[in-house]
Amino acid sequence: MFPLAVRWQVIRNRQRGLPWDSIALHAGCSLAAAHKWWANFQRHGCPWEDDAIHNRHADAARFNAPFLRALDGLVRTHPEIFLRELSSIFKRLALLPDWDARWPTSVSSLGESLRLIGLSVKKVERLASERSLALVIAHCRLARHIPDRCIVVADETHNHGAEMIRTWGRSLVGQPLEALGPDPRPRQRFYSIVAISNNTGILELTVNEVLPAHSGDDWVSFCTSLAGRMNGYVPGALWADQPPDCVLLYDNASVHNPVADEILTMNGVLLLLLPPYAPNLSSIEPTFAD
Repeated sequence: MFPLAVRWQVIRNRQRGLPWDSIALHAGCSLAAAHKWWANFQRHGCPWEDDAIHNRHADAARFNAPFLRALDGLVRTHPEIFLRELSSIFKRLALLPDWDARWPTSVSSLGESLRLIGLSVKKVERLASERSLALVIAHCRLARHIPDRCIVVADETHNHGAEMIRTWGRSLVGQPLEALGPDPRPRQRFYSIVAISNNTGILELTVNEVLPAHSGDDWVSFCTSLAGRMNGYVPGALWADQPPDCVLLYDNASVHNPVADEILTMNGVLLLLLPPYAPNLSSIEPTFAD
């Protein structure tokens, strides 16, 4: 953004009758910008389109009532997207029928707009948890009828390989040291996908080196192998009569390809998805957290 002194310099040079090419070259701006500042000056005596707000993103967002209304409606109906990357927020805003391409799309404008409508990060997290609460209740009502012997839990984890347990350093007297420290040796990042059964333990395990993360094809390959190790769910039968390892419980990760769901369903596996932002409902998450 050009400073105010440069804008006034363009206006003064035009008042002196200098040609536009010379004015733009001397100011280091484009001809379009120079023409715009001159038109604003002729309209209301200053180089800004609106002298009350100038060109600051925060002020522009403050005076943009349609943008604030759209943002308020989006955060109250879909608060979960505000816990992700900012690009997903602007993609959802762009789908609105009254979306205006001139609305602010910078990080500073978004943060200022959220403050203007009275929403902080904690309030957004609370809205997201309240929204997912109904889904959590519905999931628990369904899962409480399923015996543990029928459930297989699947999840993935990542490790960049730069940390290791070291046994040297300072610790309390009489207590062995177990600390995570950076490993000076370069190591390849790897990931693992594991399916654990309450009956037989690890049912399927895949460990691969990958950079930077695994893809949907890896999940399809894993589920294809897992489907042959699980039993088929019997529709209409009581849970007491269902075979073990017939229900697969997993989360809503973006790599979970719908093709894998079709493969599992074709093999008779019943799919049970975790609600958004509810990893505590999976028995495998505490193990991965440790």
